[in-house]
Amino acid sequence: MNRQVDDYYYDVIVLGSGPGGLIAGALLAQKNHSVLLLRERGYPTSYDRGGYRFRPFSNFSEKRLRPSLLQKVSRELGLPWVDENSEKDFSVKEDHGKSQRRVPFQVILPKARIDLFDEPSLLRMEWKREFKDELAQIEAFYDEIELLQRDLKTEEDRDSSPFFPVVNRSFIQKWLSFLSTKSGTNERLSSFSKGFKEFVHLQLISLGNLFSDTFPISLTAHLLLREEKGEWVSSMDLDGLEGRICDSFLRSGGEMEEIEKAGGIEKGWKKGFTLTLEGDRRVFQSRFLILNSPLHFFSDILGNEKKSISRSLMKIQPRYLLFPCFLGIREKVVPVGMRDLLVSMLDFEKPYEEGNVLFLSLSPKGDETAAPDGRRALTVQSLIPFRSWSQAALTSHQESVMNHLNHLIPFLGRYLEFTDFEWANEQMERWSYPHFLYETTRAFDWRDGVIPTELSNDLYFTGKESFPYLGLEGEVLSGLMAGEQILKKSA
Repeated sequence: MNRQVDDYYYDVIVLGSGPGGLIAGALLAQKNHSVLLLRERGYPTSYDRGGYRFRPFSNFSEKRLRPSLLQKVSRELGLPWVDENSEKDFSVKEDHGKSQRRVPFQVILPKARIDLFDEPSLLRMEWKREFKDELAQIEAFYDEIELLQRDLKTEEDRDSSPFFPVVNRSFIQKWLSFLSTKSGTNERLSSFSKGFKEFVHLQLISLGNLFSDTFPISLTAHLLLREEKGEWVSSMDLDGLEGRICDSFLRSGGEMEEIEKAGGIEKGWKKGFTLTLEGDRRVFQSRFLILNSPLHFFSDILGNEKKSISRSLMKIQPRYLLFPCFLGIREKVVPVGMRDLLVSMLDFEKPYEEGNVLFLSLSPKGDETAAPDGRRALTVQSLIPFRSWSQAALTSHQESVMNHLNHLIPFLGRYLEFTDFEWANEQMERWSYPHFLYETTRAFDWRDGVIPTELSNDLYFTGKESFPYLGLEGEVLSGLMAGEQILKKSA
């Protein structure tokens, strides 16, 4: 494609700088497209303080990628980081020195604690201890979803699609697939105890970033049973990964600029998209536009393309804002048996907000890139209703979070270096802030995604709402898909 005379005309503009937009931009820049990536000025994706390093997260799936997908991205962008990480962290060492199978994360309920061992026999022992009265029923449920996952694995083995589990299928195939799994997970769990229902539901939210009464049972199988040994690269350095993609993008001729905020977006008949910025007299134009921030941000600035956003927003909306708190703690206060990742619920009868449900990420013991020697970086994510939160209510919310933490970690105050709520107060109203728990009330075929990568002609979306339940993998997939779709159109 030829660059036009106007200094502010590009083949592609990417608005936002998450992994999906970065990957799409780097792929297109390498193919000699003129690409401008606009990111929010001064927005930090992580937080450093006194030798501690924290990174907020939307779900536990953001911390893992399949090696096969990493290898594809590496080939496409010429990045060397796959070989450095692909064999790491498939087992953990306990303090007593014995090697055990990896525990992806831990679920803590009011009267139960379950380690999600990837070894089936060890996981069964957890069920037997905590849900002994319904063990046979639980085993039947897992047998059922294992069959669904086995079918998916068989399909993957014979599928040549680089975007699996997202696949291109005919209308008939999609319809038959939908009919075979049309009942939701809630229906299948209706006869179980409140404790087991919450055990499953908290896993789905922790991995899938989606709050839904119509969660497809096949997606439940995919999320609960995909923690097999060797299938995931964990402990991802996301800042490092994004930095290397940025370097690849810039080396390939891509341009990057920091802005305060987009003022408006209009689509013309001949010149494609016209983008204006708040507080800036320049006008940018491009044939293709990629949106890479939370979708609801664009609903007020998209002009004549607003209908495409409105249709998509009817499918998925933020239900909760994920509010991060950062704590520097001394290692000796961490209770015996507490895992590096865990989700905790205090009271079955209360809603998830007001600190009743917390998602915790502890930096690995001895990792001095995340915390000084003898200390751990603890990131705590709590839930605030998206439509009704206010700065005035944050004080009581913070107190509730600390009460929950003191319940989980006795004597925390004695070993606490600092507590930081201010980062969240300053950042979560910015347009780049990506951490939400989404809600959908409509049945959806998860193999197609919730929000399409191509929203309308030449308008693309690579944010979390496309595949929220696939975490970081979903963002990578949406970036690769958008890039390849644009390459086909412009060939």
